[in-house]
This record gives sequence, structure tokens and C-alpha cells, in this order.
Amino acid sequence: MMLAAFVSLLLSLAVLAVQASITTTAAAASSPPRILLYTKTAGFRHESIPIAIRTIAALGNGSLALPSSAVDPSISALRWSTVNTEDETRFHNLTFLSEFDAIGFVSTTDQDPPLTGTVLDDRGMRNFARYIEQGGNYFGIHSASATLFGAPFYGRLVGAYFDYHPQIQNVSVRAVDASHPSTSKWPTDGLRIYEEVYNFRSDPRNLPSPAHVLVTNASTYQDPGVNQQGFRNGTNGPAPHPLAWWRQGGLLDSNSSTDASVSGTGGANIQASGGPGRAWYTSLGHDISTWQLDLFRGHVAGGIGWVLESSTSTSTPNSTATGANSTSSNTPAPHTDSSDAQHLVACRLPMLAATALLISVLSRFFVFVA
Repeated sequence: MMLAAFVSLLLSLAVLAVQASITTTAAAASSPPRILLYTKTAGFRHESIPIAIRTIAALGNGSLALPSSAVDPSISALRWSTVNTEDETRFHNLTFLSEFDAIGFVSTTDQDPPLTGTVLDDRGMRNFARYIEQGGNYFGIHSASATLFGAPFYGRLVGAYFDYHPQIQNVSVRAVDASHPSTSKWPTDGLRIYEEVYNFRSDPRNLPSPAHVLVTNASTYQDPGVNQQGFRNGTNGPAPHPLAWWRQGGLLDSNSSTDASVSGTGGANIQASGGPGRAWYTSLGHDISTWQLDLFRGHVAGGIGWVLESSTSTSTPNSTATGANSTSSNTPAPHTDSSDAQHLVACRLPMLAATALLISVLSRFFVFVA
């Protein structure tokens, strides 16, 4: 009797161990995707960086709920976890970067050449380029386009380098594409904000993987520069003047017609091409007041959400919401984090095998003793 009871107890413990392993593995498989938020500055530092970090983190963990009038229904239930750093040495470890479904540069700045000062050293830039080549995803906000001027691969990734902006002023910006989750809720007559209106050194639509413009200016504003559609290099670009855009696939590709500012290898001599993931960029976000607008928050949430839905993500966001204004490609699939799940299973299989072996040995021992 005692032997039978003891064996039964061992079997019960084994069952509990298996259940605990399955539960832990399932929990890991349903964990949200991860983004690395990089906010280091080597040039001008924006006062809006702290609120940008808080907003993106709160949108990801669900503590900042947006009204339905401000956020696309396809991503309203989407969640992600945010890791913020300004430590460029984190980019020295490609394995660390590969743990993230997307890397976002938010209001990062370099010194504009010939001045020196950059947010990543050569080693960090090379690893970041490899991350993108291997399917990593990217989003950039505001002065992310005024970053890594000495690394043309990054100019291709973001789409174009910042050139100049007129004095900050009230301006109306409107959505060009209402089907994208980052702009689907914008009013048709435009969004009135107090912002900087960026001009760029080249046209992001001229890349081999052309940018799809999402936002443009919708009003006349004071601009002492060339003109509202001008680019420093080449002829004036066609309307609409790009202020936000998305790209997918071929993120680092260039060809003979690629603008000189974003072609070549740069001082770090980084050869980079391909990049099957997604990239989203908005030039808005200079002022603290912009980050307090629900429509801009929804703009950011939609951009990050769209990036995280890339087929190259190791995690697919979990969201059951759908929306008529969203394209079919914007409907999230159930989230699975195969790398975490496989890692946990691999770790627990030896433990389960050892448990089974222990039960077998003890059972035979007590049968022999009996």
C-alpha cells in the first residue's frame, strides 16, 4: 500500500511538472513583441524626448488608452514591451539587437558634417545594418532623419536625410493615404498643429524600394528655403511634399540613380543591402504639445503597430480588432514568439526526461525492496 501511494505521488509530481512547463511555455508564446527605443543625441536634444518615451511605452503596455476617434481599430488592442536606451554599446551585440522585433530611433541627432558627433560608433552601425539585413524592422520619429549622416545605409533605411526646417509655426498637415493605420483617423481637412515642417536632402520616393507618402502639408507656411517641394539635391520633387511615409522590403538597397547623400558606404565603409522588413517614419514630433494630441498618439501607435506586423518579426502582435479603413495586410495575426517558446521547450525537455528517469529508478527500487 505504501509503495503504491509513493509511486502515485511521484507520478502526480511529474504531471504537475509537465503542466507547469506547458503553462510557462504558453505564457512565453503569448508575450508581446519587443521594441528597442533609442533616444541618444549627439546634436540638438529635444525637450519632447521624455514624453515621447513615456507615450510609446504606455501605448505598448495599454496604460494609455486612446479614443476610437484617434486610433485605427486594427491596432487598438495591440500591445508591445518597450526597452529604452541611450547606451550605444548595446549595439555592439548583434544577439541583443536580434531580441527585438523593431528598433525605433526617436528624436536622435548627429552633428551635421563637417562637425563631428554621432549616436553610434562604427561597430554599432555595422551591427545595426546587419540587424536590418537579417529582417529587422525600423521606425523613426522626427529628427531620426538627422542622424548617422556618415552612414548612407541609414539614410536609405529612414528614406532621406533631414535638410532644414523653417521656423516652428502653426501648420495644417493632412493624410495622403487614409488606408494606413497611422493615418486612417486623421480629419480630411487636416490636423492643425504647432510643428516644424521638415525638408529633406533627397526624395524618399526615388529609392529602389520607394517610400509611400502618408502625410503632407495642407497649408501655406512661411519658408525661407528653396520652396515647399524642394530637395537639396536634384530637382523639385513632385507633390505631395513628404512628411511621413512607409517602406517595405529592400530597405537598404541602392542603385545608380540613388541620391549621393544616401548611396555608398560612408566613413564606416559599411556594405549593406537588402532588408526584407518594414520601415515607418514621421517627421512630426518636435514639440511637447504634439505628443499630447490623441491623433498624433494614434499616428505613432499605427506606425509602430504596422511595423510590428511585418512578416519578418519573430513575434506577431496579438489583436482581435479589425477596421474597415484598414487594408487586409494590417489585420494582425495571433501572436506567437517561436524563439522564446522553442528555447523554453529545449530547456525543459532535459528536466522532464530526468524526472521520468528518476520515477522509473525509484519505482524499480521500491519494488525490489518490497
